[in-house]
This record gives sequence, C-alpha cells and structure tokens, in this order.
Amino acid sequence: MTRCVLAIDLGTSGPKVAVVDERGHTLAWASRPVTTTFVGDGGAEQDPNEMWRAVVEAARVALAELTPRPPIVVVAVTSQYMSTIPVAADGTPTGPCVLWMDTRGADHNLTLLAEEGAFLRFVERHGLIPLPSGNDNVAHAHVLETHHPESFDAASALVEPMDYLTARLTGRVTATQSTVFGQLVCDNRTWGAVEYDPELVAATGLRPDKLAPLVPMHGVIGEVTTRAAGELGIEAGLPVVPGTIDSITSAVGSGALDRDRGSVIIGTTAVMVTHVDEHRCDLGSALLTVPSPVPGRYYVMAENGIGGRALEWACHLFGYGHDVSAAIADAATVASADGVEFAPWLLGSLAPSPNDDVRAAFTGMHLRHDRRHLVHAVLDGVALNLGWLRGPLEEFVGTTWPALTFGGGGAQSERWAQTLADALDRPVHRLAAPRATNARGAAFLALADLGVVSLADVPSLLQVAGVHEPDPARRDATAAALRRLQELHTTLSLASTA
Repeated sequence: MTRCVLAIDLGTSGPKVAVVDERGHTLAWASRPVTTTFVGDGGAEQDPNEMWRAVVEAARVALAELTPRPPIVVVAVTSQYMSTIPVAADGTPTGPCVLWMDTRGADHNLTLLAEEGAFLRFVERHGLIPLPSGNDNVAHAHVLETHHPESFDAASALVEPMDYLTARLTGRVTATQSTVFGQLVCDNRTWGAVEYDPELVAATGLRPDKLAPLVPMHGVIGEVTTRAAGELGIEAGLPVVPGTIDSITSAVGSGALDRDRGSVIIGTTAVMVTHVDEHRCDLGSALLTVPSPVPGRYYVMAENGIGGRALEWACHLFGYGHDVSAAIADAATVASADGVEFAPWLLGSLAPSPNDDVRAAFTGMHLRHDRRHLVHAVLDGVALNLGWLRGPLEEFVGTTWPALTFGGGGAQSERWAQTLADALDRPVHRLAAPRATNARGAAFLALADLGVVSLADVPSLLQVAGVHEPDPARRDATAAALRRLQELHTTLSLASTA
C-alpha cells in the first residue's frame, strides 16, 4: 500500500490538513478556521491553543475520510511566517501568537536601524533588515515583552507557528536557519547554518535565552508523542520533520525547485516563487532569498502583497459574505470590469515596489456599475500587480520563464487563471487540488527526507487541471492597464502621506 504523509498547513485563516501519498496525490483534506483578534495601535493576535485544536479537528476529519486508512509514515508541518509564539520547554504556549500583520513594534525596529552600521550588517549577512513596518519577529518579540510580559518571561523560546506545531507534536522545541528568517539572527551567506550569529543576535536586541535550538533544515527532529497521537488519531512514534515556511512549500508543491521554473501562488497573499543557488537580495524591489530545505538552494522571496484576502474583503463589502465562488460566478456574467480598476494595496505594497503607506482604491466607477464590475476589478487588480512583479523577478533570478504554474486557493478559479495569464503575458498551468499546494510541498520534502522520493521528480508528479494561454487580443489593453496601476501607485503613495 502507498506510503502517506500527514501534512499540516497552518495559514492565517486556519489550518488545512491533508493526507498526501508518495506521488503527491491528495487523498483527504480538511480545514478549520482560527480567529484573529485585532487590538489597538496595530495589534493582531491569535490563540495558539485554538490553532492546535483546529489542527486536531481538521486532522481527525481528514483521516476519517479514508477507509481503509493507508499507512501514515511521517508528519510534516508548514505555516505562515513572521508571526511569533512564546512557548514553554515542552512546546505549550505561554501567551498569544503575535501575527505577521502586527505593527506595534515598528518604533522599536526604527531604533535598531538607527544604530551605526546596522543596515549594512543585516543586509550583507542576513539579507533582510528589521522592517520599519514592525511586521517581523524582531518587533514581535518586543511586543510580547512590553504588552505580555508574563507570557514573555515564562517562555523558553519565541518561535514561528510551524515550529510551535512541531513542538506540540514532539515535545521538543526546535527551529532551523530557514524558519528563524524573520528573527534576522543567522548568517545566510552560508547555507545550512546550525548556529546563531552572535553579532546579529546582539544587533536585533533579542535575548539569546529566548532563541530555540537550531537543527538542520532536513532530517527527523523527533517523534509524535503519545499525547499528540491520541489527540490527532494517529500512531505514536511517527517521525516528524522540521517545519517549513509556507511560501517555500508552495514552491516545492508547484515544482519551482530551481530558477528555470516559476510559480504564482494566490492564497491570503499573492506571491511568485522559485529557487536559486546563492544568497542575494534587492531590498529596493523587496526581492531576497531565504535558505530552503531544498539541499543547497535558496528560496526567492517575492511577496506581492494581499491576494485572495482582497477578494474576501470585497465579498464581505458587497454582500456575498463568505461565498467567494458566488462572487466570482456573478462577476463572470459581465464581460469585463467596464472601466473600473482596483489597486490592491489594502496593507501597503510589497515587491516590486515596497511602500507601507500606499493604500488601495477603486477608480473609474460610474452609476452603471454594480458589484459584479467591482469584483471583476479586484480579480484584475491582483493579477496586474503580479504582472508588474514578473519582469523584475525574472531579472533578479536571471532567466525568462516561458510559462508559470498557478497554485493556492486562487487557482480554483479558471477565470482568475485566465486573467492571470493575460496579466503575466505567459501561459498559466493551473494545478489540480490547488488548495493543497503547500501541504503537497511539505509532503514531498518529508518523503525526500525519508528517501522515499527524489525532489528532482516532483515536477513530473504534478497534476495540471488546465492550461490558460494569454489572449493576444488583450495584450495592448493589459499593458495600458498595468501602466495606469503603476501611475496610481505613485498617486496613492503621495496621497497617503499628504
């Protein structure tokens, strides 16, 4: 019988748990929501215990779908990142998760950047600086220390969500060079580091006793405890591999394992993914690399900003509630947005033109327009923003992609795939089971660690639901729309600071 992975993918909205076989097929899948609490002055938090309960519920639902159940041989975890959870030595939380969107530590980061030589030290050794927006783990550690001092003091370590979940599974707190990327504490010029850089640690102001022990990015870090196994409904003693950043598993799960292959992933955010062989960065375009568990490779971080979350926001705003599919179907009843355009920068912009202050907007609205046109414009705007990113990213990587693979929840929509093909001016290969892209990537990495599969075979194992070619008749109009979006970025940047 085929060997399977229990793959846990914890996103901002909650976990998705999948059973994935050694050929990358998703045999069962379930999700559960997690509540985000927004607090004053830019705070955003989640309850780590609620995260774990949601993982347990989703795992039990997914496993119950399989009769007979195939053998689970390993457990893998991937998650959203730049979020911080204080944990005790056994992995249980001592306080809230400070989410990636939390900005309360912005002033703290600005103080760190004001130190002489700090900027160059971070860029040269690590690749990223303490974010002026406060959306990183350095700022979040300060938030925990000042807003939740008892939780901070009780913590054995401050970890990312994927490392929290592996600790809950194994009872052992660990992290890797990849998962501590947002803490800015490793010299990333060397792939595979298992020690912190003391000068970087000092520059971040992070307390060394709050850093998790580093382990290699591949291999086995522990076994599922009896308690965790009982909760999840799996066998105790199963191996657990190191946690992984979700953008990296989306690259693996869509076959973007080297610079010759690129993918677009639309989930809560929109991102273009690939891998290169060396550490590099272009902070002006918000393009940089992260050590990847793919041996000897660096994941290229090209976060484009809000993606599917913009569509969810529009659905709530225009009366569709949570029914995104209904909104997309409704938008399909009009031929186009009919002149309405949407700038998707609801939380500022990232690559290729980072600006924390720029804001979103609808333009070109008329009395004849209704919510269908506005939803259509949201789909167009997110796709165009990705179209803007393609050129700078190809230049950064040093290649030109003849086609791109499309994964994540957004790839459920054929219409969005076609819009994306037009915006990218490239054929788009829409993956089958796209919501399991991250889980599939985590599964492939885990199976490679066990020697069951070779990562080189991953592209040939992927199933494509459809290929969407760019429409030549729309090329000029799409190029003009992109120019307007770029001009609007400047206008909205100026307006936000006026």
